[in-house]
Amino acid sequence: MRTIISILITLIATPVLSQNTFVYKTANAEVILLAEINSIRKADNLIGFTPEIAAETAPDNTYPGGTNAFLIKINGENILVDTGLGRELFKNLETFGVKPEDVTKILITHLHADHFLGLQRDGNRAFPYAKVYLSLKESENTPENAKKILDLYSGDIITFHPDECPKEVISGVNSLAAYGHTPGHTVYIVDDLMIWGDLTHAMAIQMPYPRVAISYDTDPQMAIKSRLRILEYVIKNKLTVAGMHIPYPSIGIVTKEGGESYKFTPAK
Repeated sequence: MRTIISILITLIATPVLSQNTFVYKTANAEVILLAEINSIRKADNLIGFTPEIAAETAPDNTYPGGTNAFLIKINGENILVDTGLGRELFKNLETFGVKPEDVTKILITHLHADHFLGLQRDGNRAFPYAKVYLSLKESENTPENAKKILDLYSGDIITFHPDECPKEVISGVNSLAAYGHTPGHTVYIVDDLMIWGDLTHAMAIQMPYPRVAISYDTDPQMAIKSRLRILEYVIKNKLTVAGMHIPYPSIGIVTKEGGESYKFTPAK
């Protein structure tokens, strides 16, 4: 039987500060986990989750999951990657002495509510001086529940074209297209760390079986194709990964087990 999540330590990060935060240092930046939710989730909405896969990876039909955003401190700036639901975001930022007015840029992976609701606070713009970066494809497919919130940032939204090769979106941060989960789903790379958004939802299942999709995927087959491509890119370039639905500490390394099977080792 494959080992799904190992607790072996194979990378160095700074100590854990709390169950909501975790700091990983790259060559030029600090990347900080801002966790909102860590919970056990049912596997009922997975696609291609066969009884054989269930017996091996989730015999009780559940898996651990999270809901996260990340703060990048680089070049003297505070940059958010997604804003989560906004429930714990501002408290987590305060842990690091960061006020909403200190955030200069917000990189959005995609427009599902658990990635953008933190852009507002009590119905108002939460980050008064931040510019919001969003892939053009995602912008062109903005869901109704996101339009009102994005309108709060009218004049401060910058769209860009990610590609299948890294492309600088802001100084020190590259973008990479990972379409399928949504039309314009985008991952971001800072030095040796990839923040891969919703490339995965159920790590315990989708690492050994990356062809398992989820009902939230706009195009499940394209999402699978993107996942396989990104996983190979991560292995080839020896990147550490972070994800919006990877359970705490939400940062770690991926290794290949053989064929299309992978293993995630969390940092500590």
